[in-house]
Amino acid sequence: MYQELASTAFLQVVYRPDSCLLIGRWLCSITDEQLCEGYETMRLAAQEHDCRHWLMDARRRTDRSRNGPEWVITSFLPRVQKEMGGKLYVAFLVLPNHLAELDEDPSVPKKAHGASAPFQYARFIDEGAANAWLDQKRRGK
Repeated sequence: MYQELASTAFLQVVYRPDSCLLIGRWLCSITDEQLCEGYETMRLAAQEHDCRHWLMDARRRTDRSRNGPEWVITSFLPRVQKEMGGKLYVAFLVLPNHLAELDEDPSVPKKAHGASAPFQYARFIDEGAANAWLDQKRRGK
């Protein structure tokens, strides 16, 4: 069961109350301003539902900002985690060629810190694997 929370021309945000999962699906390529606006929408939805497990689907974004991934990981997620007061888990769903670009870009953080880190994230090309990772985190494994 999905509950649509917000929808714009560039982002759809839905909530799955059965698994306390917040899903953000980018619908097209976006500007840096839209990136910030979209993540702010996610932050507000997460606070409203006290939801710290997110799936961010970026497979429809073809022209990506070079500073977007760095900003999300180094600025945005730490701020959200502090505001929510508990661990935050984010699965990023990307296209295979984008995952390769991210892996090769030295300015993009590769992994969240260990299990004791205040937030964790991982990048996936398969939605099933992303959901399995989030389920595992929800169960505390």
